[in-house]
Amino acid sequence: MDTSPPTPSPDVTLQRVGNEAILHDRRSGRAHVINESAARLWELCDGKASLEQVVAAFAAPYGLAPADVHEDVVYILAKFRDLGVLT
Repeated sequence: MDTSPPTPSPDVTLQRVGNEAILHDRRSGRAHVINESAARLWELCDGKASLEQVVAAFAAPYGLAPADVHEDVVYILAKFRDLGVLT
């Protein structure tokens, strides 16, 4: 598991469309449709916050303990890395 601060690729931008969002990867020309939760998680990835800080910030608005969402956050971040949108 990668514990480095999740850092968005500088070639990727987020565009919100209704209840969904699109990650545009200018480098590959691909667009990835993601849901609101994934978009919110993407916005927390600033390259400075640790994984644990991202997990805590993601959990807080839902009134959940970080431990309750940790596995899901790690899974989504792994998917972002697989897509090449995180460095």
